[in-house]
Amino acid sequence: MLRILFGADDLERIRVAERPDMSMELSLSVHALVSGQRDPRFQAWRDHLRASWNPRTALLFDLYTASAIPEFLTVRRDPGATESATAEGPGEPLRDHLRSVGGERQLSAFARGVAAGDRRARRLLGNVTADYQTRAIDPYRRQIETIVTTEHGRRRRITEPDQVLRSLHPAVSWRRPVLSFPLAGRCRHDLRLDGRGLLLQPCVFGPRRPVIARFEDPAQQPVLLYPARIGGPLRAETEPTPSRTLTALLGQTRAAALEAVAVHGPCSTKELAAALGISTASASEHATVLAESGLTAKDRTGRTVTHRPTPLGRALLAGRLPSPPAGDDPA
Repeated sequence: MLRILFGADDLERIRVAERPDMSMELSLSVHALVSGQRDPRFQAWRDHLRASWNPRTALLFDLYTASAIPEFLTVRRDPGATESATAEGPGEPLRDHLRSVGGERQLSAFARGVAAGDRRARRLLGNVTADYQTRAIDPYRRQIETIVTTEHGRRRRITEPDQVLRSLHPAVSWRRPVLSFPLAGRCRHDLRLDGRGLLLQPCVFGPRRPVIARFEDPAQQPVLLYPARIGGPLRAETEPTPSRTLTALLGQTRAAALEAVAVHGPCSTKELAAALGISTASASEHATVLAESGLTAKDRTGRTVTHRPTPLGRALLAGRLPSPPAGDDPA
């Protein structure tokens, strides 16, 4: 049983995430495979994944147990950035997690190499994670974002924090000032928020019960992952993706920014930063260059600036040039 103890200020610091946490979606989706979860809503996803299965993906299974889910796998919009971020991420959270896994079963040679900071093992981890992302997450990205955004809108209409917590999940019990729910393996743990508040993160691939994450660092706001409502089965979609030529022309992050604006636009600079996994200042810089190049346009409503793709931007993403306006002399 996990008991989350709220202080006087914590109820005012509850918020529901507006967008999915794609890093956690990836980690939870692997956990669904490891645990043998047979949810019919994920059957089409499983079938699609099986048809394009890369045997090296099974290396990720070495990082899991029934109750231990890694929080260090890092998803970026561009798989190449995912590979780098995961391979070069901080070593301490990774070692702590694998120490926990090793307490339940013997670590594989790959997991031991990752825990020891072996560069080859870390690069392999980044490569396998990025490859898995292209098969298991990217084709479903828009559907995942729609599900989480819809869940956020539904929760936002509930104004009372007590009602938000009571309606989270059938397994969750809320009796001021304690939120409690069962943990795997009949573990018992008390978590004091101490003014940090709580982020409620709807998840598509989450298990049937809530999961607590990022709670051990007193400087971080804990995250309660809970299953979002999914209306129907997940089905793969094709998104516009920047070609290698466009990536070489604009740079990896800027090409990904153009793609994100095309998929999510109109979107604010903050939303663009979240989609790319970069700072708001960096997103603003990339958005400015794209606008000055004529690939995106900016619209201002009050103090909010949103970005949308221009016909030229969409054409370049699709790998073609737009037709010149009537009357233009090509010479």
